[in-house]
Amino acid sequence: MRTIIEHSREIPVVAEADVAVCGGGPGGFPAAIAAARHGAKTILIERYGFMGGLATAGLVAPILGHTAHESNIPIVEGILREVTERLHALGCAPSWEEALSEWGIRFDAEALKVVIDEMCQEAGVELLLHTLVTDVVKDGDSIAAVIVENKSGRQAVAGKVFVDATGDADVAYRAGAPTTHGRAFDSRNQAMGSFFHLAGFEPLDQRRVQELYKLIRHEMEKGRLHFYNKGFLNCNAYHTDHTSANMTRAGGDPTLVTDLVRAEISVRRNVWELVRYLRAEVPGFENCYVQQTSFQIGPRESRQIVGLYALTGDDIRNGAKFEDAIARGSWWIDIHCPLGNTYPVHLCVAECPEGADCPYWAAEHENMCSQRELFPPKGDWYDIPYRCLLSVAIPNLLSSGRCISATHEGMAGARVMGTCVAIGQAAGTAAALAVAEGVSPADINISQLRELIRKDGQLV
Repeated sequence: MRTIIEHSREIPVVAEADVAVCGGGPGGFPAAIAAARHGAKTILIERYGFMGGLATAGLVAPILGHTAHESNIPIVEGILREVTERLHALGCAPSWEEALSEWGIRFDAEALKVVIDEMCQEAGVELLLHTLVTDVVKDGDSIAAVIVENKSGRQAVAGKVFVDATGDADVAYRAGAPTTHGRAFDSRNQAMGSFFHLAGFEPLDQRRVQELYKLIRHEMEKGRLHFYNKGFLNCNAYHTDHTSANMTRAGGDPTLVTDLVRAEISVRRNVWELVRYLRAEVPGFENCYVQQTSFQIGPRESRQIVGLYALTGDDIRNGAKFEDAIARGSWWIDIHCPLGNTYPVHLCVAECPEGADCPYWAAEHENMCSQRELFPPKGDWYDIPYRCLLSVAIPNLLSSGRCISATHEGMAGARVMGTCVAIGQAAGTAAALAVAEGVSPADINISQLRELIRKDGQLV
């Protein structure tokens, strides 16, 4: 077995690939599928025993960003459409045509796990599940291998091109590449959050739902319940025999384990405060229960690579178009208050009710967007340029998903899953093209890349 030297220690090379994709979430699994379909020997490294990232581990639903702003015009197809159609065949998502008329693609997380399994296996992707990327070995400026840890011990995965789809730019960071973190003012990132499912109560009519929302909002105003919205009865997932609520929020840095621990405990406590209240004081909810909470709290933002271009808030608002576009986005500048549970504060905008009590607002409010300025033009989208995927420091590294090069405002739009899937498909295609041509990802023919993406059904 070949070995690689890490800090004077020999590490066994468990796999060698043309393309090594680190992370199996919405930015990762499409990259692996696309790279393998284009002939690259591809390995995908994922820390859980399943893929899907926050779509599965986080129960995040629906998938957003598949249509142009305030329209039913598709802006993401390709692998996302294929996933949706396969889920629909299992009775676990709407048809693609139905999904275009909705604000997001509802789906069943368990079905998504098996759909991704099947697509990766059919494409010939080698999987390393239950495996965490912990370090990087470099050869000059390039990455020679990533170091991984799993039940088999400490190992190395060698490759020619690496795709950082870790969400937190872990590969880039460990390779010594420059990264940014959160907003420029104080490096705070958007608040984390977590979905949860409730069941054990009878269906409710809309009048009763609104009464209960008013009740929950009152308890939040009193400080008894701690959420950023009242929507505990929302059904964001495909099946409607349980709720799928997106209410929890916690401030902190997703790259610090102490903050992650505090956030996990906080959101679980908040959920059970709600359940205990419902059981004790709300008729009809005496037997309600927590059907499921997410495997992990969901970061919205952490590190971004420093790329050849950084997507900005102005790009979102103006519906910017680029000659090297490889994906489209339509989600808006949706910045969840970095301080966490700050009800009634939801978004970080000029109209923030905290006003001068917030140091960021006091310093930056003249430069902040108002509520009406957060969106792309109606019926339009903004492009994601290929340059956002390229590290300024590591020639054989591409980023994908929510760790591409973007400002705090730019990432607030590009972070949603529909956009991440489109970026991932482009990243994998670019990686395979670079391997086939024997060049770095920065040196591939962009026109050829865009043509390949189009042939694969993606919209660019």
